[in-house]
Amino acid sequence: MKNRLALLLALILLLPILIIGQASGENPPKIVIVSNKADMPTTRFIGKLLNQSGLAYNVLGPSSFEDALKGYDMILLLGGPKAYDGMGNITSNYIPPSNSSTLIEEPKTFLISVFKGGRDIVVLAGHTRRDTMDAASYFFKDSIRLTSLWGWAGYPVDFRVGSFVIYYVARYYYNNKTGEFKGYPWGNVKTETLSKQDINDSTLYNVTTIEEHLYLDVNYTTVTVNLVDSLGRPHICKMVQFIDSNLSRQSKGCPKPSRGSLGRTRVYVTFKFEETANRKYWKIAGNNVRRSLPYPIGTRHIKTDLVLKYAFKYPSWKPDPEFILLYVNPAIPFGGTVVRTLNSVVNGQPITTEVINLTAFRP
Repeated sequence: MKNRLALLLALILLLPILIIGQASGENPPKIVIVSNKADMPTTRFIGKLLNQSGLAYNVLGPSSFEDALKGYDMILLLGGPKAYDGMGNITSNYIPPSNSSTLIEEPKTFLISVFKGGRDIVVLAGHTRRDTMDAASYFFKDSIRLTSLWGWAGYPVDFRVGSFVIYYVARYYYNNKTGEFKGYPWGNVKTETLSKQDINDSTLYNVTTIEEHLYLDVNYTTVTVNLVDSLGRPHICKMVQFIDSNLSRQSKGCPKPSRGSLGRTRVYVTFKFEETANRKYWKIAGNNVRRSLPYPIGTRHIKTDLVLKYAFKYPSWKPDPEFILLYVNPAIPFGGTVVRTLNSVVNGQPITTEVINLTAFRP
């Protein structure tokens, strides 16, 4: 197995570098930021990131929102439902009503709402302007993958050669006899930056993920290799799967965001909570969930904050049953994830189907 993996990694490094978007003849999306004067610091922050990515953009005030709808593929809206100068009236249309009051009432929170219909409309909003800035940062590190900016825009990487994360994975299955979900050990996932090299005037990092699990005494291994630049944008991707050391499947090509349509419009929400002195929990279907969690790593604990991800149908705002619960810490490379649980609401109760836990890391 080790020899096969080593050969695979060597072959991938010899493949030609193809840049997403440019390779397929696509043009970058036309981008506009709509903001009032109060959130101009966040506008400038986003503009700096877009400049680093070589992307053109325009900035418009709330009174020009109709112009933004006519001429742009990607619209970034800054501010929550109470934002000044009419901005709140605009963003309220793209924030689930149940989330609007939470954002206003709960300190140390931010929301990212990604509307995918005929175009991408993204609301970045925080309880305070500082929280809105944090929402913009998180969007470019993580939620950007949902939008047409994926592959074009990026964020300076938070890793170096030798950085790694290792996760333990457990999956949960329904027991028909007991009527309960029971957890089973599943396997491990390791992501590591193996090397850095200069190719076609670009500095690229080899970020490799190896997932291994044992099922019915059969060993399954999936190797995913991404060559990414200093802004985390993938330039080439390859995935190979093995069953008991035998090659079973392989594919090339980097993932692209799904294209929205007016017939299947969805709004994807990311909501971040942080613990305050008198707000330590958030309720999900009547169950208390910690807003901030001290997580043990070796002999120390690291602070992690709660992030919820879920989706709604639009314009009914009917929620999808599946949701993701994360605990994150920016010091963790490759996205900051410390704990991730996949969940579904069944008969009004949240049911967990998979849990990954961080076991070791090197920034």
